Amino acid sequence: MMSQPSRTTELACSLNEEDHRDRRKFVRESLIPKILATEKSATGLRLIFEDTDSVRSAVELFVELESQCCGFLNFAITSSSRGLVLLIEGPPEANRILAKFTAGLTKP
Repeated sequence: MMSQPSRTTELACSLNEEDHRDRRKFVRESLIPKILATEKSATGLRLIFEDTDSVRSAVELFVELESQCCGFLNFAITSSSRGLVLLIEGPPEANRILAKFTAGLTKP
């Protein structure tokens, strides 16, 4: 599943503080515990998850929500022999944002 190509180059998330806090909680509770590996790609970040129906649903919801607030990022979900793969890509200017996101992907 591939999200629609980015339609904006503005590097800003449109979430307010409360929604941002809720999103971080969702990521912390629903995604981080299911990550098997993180890898930097040439233009972004690749996250490998357990490939189960519930994880796929959570990743798809995350992509849907993030596509609405961070139009400068592109998302693709695929399956591989390693698991469910989420590719997050953006323009070079988004590297700092993706690095910050990656730093927060540690299991509690």
